[in-house]
Amino acid sequence: MYTPTWITIPAGPFRMGSDPAGDVVPYENETPQHRVHVDAFQLARTHVTNAQYAAFVSASGHAVPGHWLNGRIPAGLADHPVTYVTWYDARAFCQWAGVRLPTEAEWEKAARSEDARIWPWGNQPPDAHRCNFNNRLLTNSPVDQFPHGASPYGAMDLAGNAWEWTNSIARKYPYDTHDGRENPTGGESRVVRGGSYIHGARDVRAADRHAFVPDTQDEYIGFRVARMSASGPAPLSFEWVDIPAGEFRMGNDPRRFHDLALPNECPSHSISLSEFSITQTPVTNAEYEPFVRGADYPAPGHWINHDVPPGKENHPVTNVSWDNAQAFCQWANVRLLTEAEWEKAARGPSSGDGRVYPWGNEIPQPPCANYGQDPKTHATTPVDQFPTGNSSYGVLDMAGNVWEWTSSVLADYPYRMDDGRENLTSRARRVLRGGSFYSPGESYIRCASRSSSYPQRQRDHIGFRLAKK
Repeated sequence: MYTPTWITIPAGPFRMGSDPAGDVVPYENETPQHRVHVDAFQLARTHVTNAQYAAFVSASGHAVPGHWLNGRIPAGLADHPVTYVTWYDARAFCQWAGVRLPTEAEWEKAARSEDARIWPWGNQPPDAHRCNFNNRLLTNSPVDQFPHGASPYGAMDLAGNAWEWTNSIARKYPYDTHDGRENPTGGESRVVRGGSYIHGARDVRAADRHAFVPDTQDEYIGFRVARMSASGPAPLSFEWVDIPAGEFRMGNDPRRFHDLALPNECPSHSISLSEFSITQTPVTNAEYEPFVRGADYPAPGHWINHDVPPGKENHPVTNVSWDNAQAFCQWANVRLLTEAEWEKAARGPSSGDGRVYPWGNEIPQPPCANYGQDPKTHATTPVDQFPTGNSSYGVLDMAGNVWEWTSSVLADYPYRMDDGRENLTSRARRVLRGGSFYSPGESYIRCASRSSSYPQRQRDHIGFRLAKK
């Protein structure tokens, strides 16, 4: 579990960028200096450390940084900033931890407050008591080693030690959060802030900005995280269903199910999962709309003038790719389900009946699920239209209506979380679960049924639902 110390940055304007008349030889990309309003948010007091990143690696099966020895943190570096992480790695950590990367505007306000100071501590040049810079220590240092270099809000190490990935695409000033630079998908270069232990005074200023392509890994680059402040805009409210920790049988036994047990569902095997929560329904158009408007994110292609089609507010959002679903999750501080979590929520614990469908073993009737429709004349239904088709935990719409993206890469059984299939940076096919309104037969809407698609694919029968710890 990731439990950093949070500092709160209040809402309000600040001066972003550099004024050549008063700064220390600013770079051109820091000008013009301009006023930017930032909503209240919270920032982690320090970089993410190696120890904190190791918890993510252990829980998710994500690849370790390349300089770790035999997959382990180098001796004595547990409380140093994790480095050799790409922007995609940082995003994957955020997805796991239910947090996000700060925008570069948020980062700069946290570093310099409202008085446009040159360095986090003020306008006095850096020295050995304030930050790790100019290669004086020859390597990075523990994240809490320089309390005299704290920012006005109490953030540590915003100057030197390790550059920090931000969410922002590198674009010219003035900064505009609505011009697409905060789009969390795409391969454009991302801004890093703060400088590192090898950089001089000019490169550890609060206004300094550099950028790298998002798959860059370097010993000088790490990250810290942010989240919405309790005093900021109200988050979306979802109906959550708690799924208890424990074992269940995943997949199918062909001796029991005969022709309904497809090869990619075998062998049946026991899986133990920690407790988690799942949204009672897929994400609806009404729930997706605040993301489109608040993050200035592209609307699904079938929306009209970026508006939800009339009467479809309570239908599952569709025409969303896995990448789109991941972007929504990052914005909402939630995550996608693994396919193991999805199947357990659909069919119940091992102590149950190992049911074929979420409601039991009976062949579905029209009151149970939306499937087998003609795609030319039928479509999705409201997410709460089939209460008789709920799972033993009370989760709705896990059979039919829309296929649901999971976080998992398609791989052979038995399922293992640590074998790379939960690597969020892979571009391999991702598992879809649940079937859709035009799945032609009941075999597609069984709890064990698995389909897949490429992460960039958008279709009118694919949506997603959410999970959290």
